[in-house]
Amino acid sequence: MTIAKKLRCDTCGAEVDNLRRDVVDADYNALNKPDLWNCDACYKAKRVQREQDKQEK
Repeated sequence: MTIAKKLRCDTCGAEVDNLRRDVVDADYNALNKPDLWNCDACYKAKRVQREQDKQEK
């Protein structure tokens, strides 16, 4: 039996089962940025912040 290893969010440090990362999206390109893996909560918060930043431009 394999035991799933917890993963650590690079933003908040939470231990979770799954991590997410946007690399390329409309008006966003992180190909040249260091990898930053996020838990669902941090991922959603960063997407909201990115949208707010985009609207301010």
